Amino acid sequence: MSEPESETTFKREDESSGYASPRADMIAAALLIILASWYTFEALGFRAPGGWKAGAGLVPAAAGISLLVMALGLAYSTWRRRNSEPVSAADDEKSVEDPRRMLLLTAMIFVYLLAMGNLSFGLRGYVGDTYMVFGAFEISTVLCLCAVMRVFWDGALWKIVAISVGWTTFLSITFRNVFLIFLPD
Repeated sequence: MSEPESETTFKREDESSGYASPRADMIAAALLIILASWYTFEALGFRAPGGWKAGAGLVPAAAGISLLVMALGLAYSTWRRRNSEPVSAADDEKSVEDPRRMLLLTAMIFVYLLAMGNLSFGLRGYVGDTYMVFGAFEISTVLCLCAVMRVFWDGALWKIVAISVGWTTFLSITFRNVFLIFLPD
């Protein structure tokens, strides 16, 4: 008689397994912080003969800084949940994998794109020394962000509105006044 073959089983991490271990997330955050810091440092070293607004490293530096902020957020959230019970994504009633919610998200983005392509209006003027435009981009983006966050997040309505208005204002000022890129009016 032959000996039974040893069975090897492999466990895999699937979509409904919840968070990674705090140790793994902290290692990932540390590596991302190092990578983002190095990337930003290198991007800021690019020559900028036309001034910092026209520098070749401006967009890579912005990407590096945003990656750094996200990595710090991962480290912070990992630190906060270091002693908590594991949570499975299957326990979450509002899972991203819900087909109805994904269909709703697709519809919201489609309506947003239609609004951006077909609406054209705006108020223009100076607020202090900054030229401001309040038009279709700002209104459509605030409404879309509010709708998406309301569907996928349980935050208070005032927080949703504050984040939507703040983020849209930041994007509008950055693209219109820093990068000098026209947005839909």
